Amino acid sequence: MFTFKRGLRRGALAVVIAFAASTGAGQAANMPSLVGPPNLSLASSLIASGGGPGSFSSVRAFDAMIGPDALLSAENQLAASYGDAGASQFVSTFDFAIADAWKLAGQNDLRMPPATQTGGQALATDLVRAGTDRSGTFRSAQLFITLLGPSVAAQLMNDIDQRYGPGSATAFDRIANQFFYDVAQTVGTNVSLAPNH
Repeated sequence: MFTFKRGLRRGALAVVIAFAASTGAGQAANMPSLVGPPNLSLASSLIASGGGPGSFSSVRAFDAMIGPDALLSAENQLAASYGDAGASQFVSTFDFAIADAWKLAGQNDLRMPPATQTGGQALATDLVRAGTDRSGTFRSAQLFITLLGPSVAAQLMNDIDQRYGPGSATAFDRIANQFFYDVAQTVGTNVSLAPNH
C-alpha cells in the first residue's frame, strides 16, 4: 500500500523530473521544494472557498477571492491565450484536481484541518505566495507541493493525465502559471511569470 511517508522521496523526484522537463536545465536552482510539512490549513481554506469537498468549484473560489470582474478579466485573458477550449479545460481540470487532492489526502493519511478564517484577497495572496519559488517566480508545481506535499502532488499530476490524457497535467501547469500570475497582479503581489506558460 502506498503511504505518504514511503512515497515522499519518490513523489518529490517525480515532480522535479516533470518540472525540469517543462522548464529546462537552466531552472534547476529553482526546482519546487518543500521545507517542513505541507500547508494543509491553506489547502483546506482553498477547498472551503470553493464550496467544500464534494462540491468544489474553482469559479466560485476565485470569484470569492478576487471578485467577479477580476475573475472575468482573467478568464478572458486565458481564452485569448489558450483558446476557449483550453480555458474551459483548465477550469474543469482545476475542479477535478481539488476533488482528487481531497481523495488522495485521505488515502495518504493526511489529516486535513478545518479551514482558517482567511478569505477574499488575503487567501488569494497566501496561495500566490505558496506557489512562489526562491527566484520570485510563481510555479503551479510549487503551489501544489506546498499545499499537499511532493508525494500527493506527484500522484495528482498522474491522475490528471489518466483522467484527461497524456500531456494534460503539463497543459494544466502552463495555464495555471498564467492564471495565478494574473491573480497576483490583481491582489498586488509582485511575482514573475514562469517561462512555461
